[in-house]
Amino acid sequence: MAIPETASLLAGFVLAHAAWSVSDLPEGDLLVPLAIVETEAGRKLTRFEAETQEQAIDAGKAFVSEQQPTASAWALAREGQISTSTGKIDVLVVEAWAEGMSEPITYIQPFQPFATGTFKLLGPAAPVVSGSILSPEQSEPLFDALYRGVSTHDQAASLWASWQ
Repeated sequence: MAIPETASLLAGFVLAHAAWSVSDLPEGDLLVPLAIVETEAGRKLTRFEAETQEQAIDAGKAFVSEQQPTASAWALAREGQISTSTGKIDVLVVEAWAEGMSEPITYIQPFQPFATGTFKLLGPAAPVVSGSILSPEQSEPLFDALYRGVSTHDQAASLWASWQ
């Protein structure tokens, strides 16, 4: 599946916003799921607060699904955890879609929470399509657009390198 550059550019901006949002959260606080939808009228940010993180994520997914017919692109960010051989790690998950895509691409960015003493991004984001992590060769052109998107975020762009 071809991934339009617009999807990765918006995913990068939303990843930067999500990272900036969690970079100073106290222990026990989670990212409020957020979506940015692009239409002819511009970009609009929407946050999804609910009693549980699962309800907030479901609301965000329903929202972008409702917006897709009139959107040129959207990206939805949430916080989660993934299991690894050494235990669970915290991740930011950004799903992104743009016109021409049959399904969204997902970027999974591992991070070390601020509550540990220092907020850190742990390696590059992993691009996932149809449930499979893309190979390094498939990922390389996506990273270019993703990190150009990060660089357009006024607050996070200057901090990104220090979070590595």
